[in-house]
Amino acid sequence: MKKLITPAILVGLLAFTTGFTLIKNQNYQQVDAYSIANLPTTIDLNDNTETEIRNYYSGLNSLGENERQGTNLLKNLKPILANNQKYYSYDSNTKIWQMYEITDRDWVKSPASSTTYGTYNASTNTITGYQYGSNSDGKNNPYVHALYNSRNIENQAKAWGNHNQDGWGINQEHIWAKSHGFDTKGSDGTAGARGDPMHLWAGNGWANHEHSNYFFAYVDESRPYSDAGTKYQTAYGNLTGYSVNAGGSQTVFEPQDNDKGDIARAIFYMAARYNYYSGSDSTPIDGNNPNLVLANDLSENSRTGTSSATSPFAMGLLSDLLAWNRLDPVDEYEIHRNNLLYKNYTNNRNPFIDFPEWAEYIWGTADLDGKNYNAAPVKAANPATDKIGSDGFNEPFDVSIDNLVLKVGNEGKVSGRNADDDITWSVDDNTVVSLSKDTSHNNEEITVSALKNGETIIRASAFSNGDLINKTINVEVREDAVILVDSISVSGAKNEFQVGDTFSSEGLVVTATYNNGTTEVISSGYTVSSPDMSKEGKQIVTVTYEGKTATYEINVVKPAEEAKGPNIMLFVIVGGVALVLIIIIAIIIYANASKKGKKKMKSLAKKGVKKAIKNSKKNSR
Repeated sequence: MKKLITPAILVGLLAFTTGFTLIKNQNYQQVDAYSIANLPTTIDLNDNTETEIRNYYSGLNSLGENERQGTNLLKNLKPILANNQKYYSYDSNTKIWQMYEITDRDWVKSPASSTTYGTYNASTNTITGYQYGSNSDGKNNPYVHALYNSRNIENQAKAWGNHNQDGWGINQEHIWAKSHGFDTKGSDGTAGARGDPMHLWAGNGWANHEHSNYFFAYVDESRPYSDAGTKYQTAYGNLTGYSVNAGGSQTVFEPQDNDKGDIARAIFYMAARYNYYSGSDSTPIDGNNPNLVLANDLSENSRTGTSSATSPFAMGLLSDLLAWNRLDPVDEYEIHRNNLLYKNYTNNRNPFIDFPEWAEYIWGTADLDGKNYNAAPVKAANPATDKIGSDGFNEPFDVSIDNLVLKVGNEGKVSGRNADDDITWSVDDNTVVSLSKDTSHNNEEITVSALKNGETIIRASAFSNGDLINKTINVEVREDAVILVDSISVSGAKNEFQVGDTFSSEGLVVTATYNNGTTEVISSGYTVSSPDMSKEGKQIVTVTYEGKTATYEINVVKPAEEAKGPNIMLFVIVGGVALVLIIIIAIIIYANASKKGKKKMKSLAKKGVKKAIKNSKKNSR
């Protein structure tokens, strides 16, 4: 009996375990909060599509306008960036160095086709079976881009070359200095912010040493300073000295121009991924998950330590970083690095590479020299329609209104946008209207006072994308002037629906600009067109108010498939197969047992017959 039961139990347990495993693997398994991820050996080198990028931030779409600007936007970006994020160790730093072979690679000097330890498929743009290098075995050892290395000379930095602070050597550069908020080691510093590759870039070793943990800012070259490039050509153009805008005697570091934007956007990412604006967090605020903010002064330039929920740590200088975000726009290398990290390593993105203007939606604007800083958020983020990459910064200089109508004694408003620097204003006949200022910054309103009946022209000029652009505003002043709507704009509307949903203009904000240049948010009286919700695809919604129209785009998608529960049919099939196996094994065992029994009985019978014959012969004697 034991021989029969034992294999049956084993097979049954095997079948049950197999069935259970197949079901369990259909569900997502949450890993420990900061467990260290393994490096992939299959590398996807393709960039994400525009739709994929917009979908990544779709969690913002249903939020009100106020929740998509200022520090509220930082608060609401954090859970998106932290969701399923993969972590790596800086203290046990081999993986970060190995990651540079892909993320920081110079894809011109070291194309994917040159990969030796792995197979590159040009049709899919992927590498399979990739083997990473090490200090002792460089393997592929590609050329890499390094911060602070001059892009104007031959790039000689290698992933597995000189990791010292000299020559072409590269270091792991914490763009947000780890001493400003998360300077911990060991079990509390193995992952999280300390090892986040979004700000942990390959950087020229000597310039990294010169940077130390100083704030980033424009350096005042009229005061004594040290130039890292005087010693090493690779660090040419990177300066240490005193801040030209913040003043004082605190040392700051100014990178070369073609690194300024990259650095600014990495710092913006850190403030979005690691903050405590929500006032609560699923994981504690510590060295892995610090509380970080941006500052526009140098009061914390020399402060070091680990942040807490009540004591954030700062990095800056904010006005200069905002200026650098425009000065050095997002380029293909930075975009590709962001996509490589997202697809292969971190599972999260830098929103300020995807949408550089969002920095201004949070912290306001600054001129390209950083001197004039306006802390007011520009507007609310809209991932469904905002321009991706540097496109938003490439719009030409324009003014808020083309035709201005005023009544004698009244005032109007005009402003300009997308200027590289200051905007210059003038009026042809200053007896008809007068201007409150003759220069302004982007989005700063100028007051126009109507003095007498007549017509004139207001002129605005500014450099935009390096070109001087002139704009004009026709002005009419008369006693019987009537205030009318000149144009409307829309923002904030819900823009993603499923087929069959009831269309809603939830969150829609309608702003009217009047012919006197003033604006007003309209709460009622406008109409919204009804799109066809029976089919999937992008559609245009038209908003109409006082004869003026504006449009926005929605996307209607197929309903998401319902999450599947345990696959009962699969379980039944596996269980059925197991039962059949049990029966077959039982039959085999029984058959074997019966065969042996018959053989034994036959043997005993023969022995009995022989014995009987023998006894019979014995008795006959």
